[in-house]
Amino acid sequence: MERSYLKTIIMYCIKELQGQRTIYSILHLLNGKKSSQTIQDAHLFQLTPLFRTFGSLSRDVLDQLAQEIVSKSWMTPTDEKHYILTSDGKEELERSLLECPIPSSLNGWLYHSAGDLFWERITLLIQVISHLNNNNVKYLPIQRKRDVHEWLKYFLRTSGFARNEVGSVLNRELCQCLERLSDINPAVLTLRLTGYNRIGLTAVQTSEQLGISHDYYHHQFLGAIHHILASVRENPDEYPLIDKLVSGTGNEVQLTLSAQKTYTLLKQGLDLDVIAKTRNLKKSTIEDHVVEVALNDSGFNITSYVSEKKQKLILQAANSADSLQLKQIRQMVPESDYFEIRLVMAKLGEGQ
Repeated sequence: MERSYLKTIIMYCIKELQGQRTIYSILHLLNGKKSSQTIQDAHLFQLTPLFRTFGSLSRDVLDQLAQEIVSKSWMTPTDEKHYILTSDGKEELERSLLECPIPSSLNGWLYHSAGDLFWERITLLIQVISHLNNNNVKYLPIQRKRDVHEWLKYFLRTSGFARNEVGSVLNRELCQCLERLSDINPAVLTLRLTGYNRIGLTAVQTSEQLGISHDYYHHQFLGAIHHILASVRENPDEYPLIDKLVSGTGNEVQLTLSAQKTYTLLKQGLDLDVIAKTRNLKKSTIEDHVVEVALNDSGFNITSYVSEKKQKLILQAANSADSLQLKQIRQMVPESDYFEIRLVMAKLGEGQ
């Protein structure tokens, strides 16, 4: 199995983490682990595009790749399972990213839950419409899930588009959307579509036909799907039919279940100590939930937890620090605690 691109992704994460997290934090990020720590790390180190984009990566494979990277002197350990890139490693990463850049449209954080369902819906719709237009009813559906079939029946009844128009409208919207893909060949999607007298290729077959590694193909495929989802989210009126396919796919970020319970109590005006006692959890756990809420809810006001004056001081410290280590920021703003720093970085820090 070709792993050079996956190796590049691991090295990219190592560079962004600056030796401040173990290599297994990369595993949790790429697997899409819904823990407060992983969610906060994804934002703090600006790795949200990669969230859950290699869901099947195993610990053993990660260890093996890490050993290969170390053996080539591209990274070096600083502590137990903590690594930083060497100067040779940084040069190698730069070369690798020039050859196989991470798709600019990739956004695992926003679209990891919506992408799979959207792909199931659109591929079944294309297959069904293609056969209907050719008056053929004898074929095996490429999607077997009952809920996807039920959705399609509902869609065909209620879409507002005549059945003989759906194919041409969908084709027009897809072409318009995919034409705006700047760094991905639309064939990563189109080669996989099944229709009348046409069987779509598998992911492996498509990557081989396009002459790219399986891992790189996987990110390009996700990048193309995420591009469509983002385009519809930003301009739903431009893509009225695709917008109906996206509806109800979970095209919004979800809080972890425990954080949702805490958020419900926060909205009732309870303070953190009371919530911790009510939920029989440590206050630090409740603080984790507050940080998670700040990451997810753009309307969440953190001023009741951190004064505006202190927010400015923390941001100034973060911008002038040579790393994003919370310890270093706290040394520069000693009147703040770690919860306040994490909260400010969650709410205001990304992109600073």
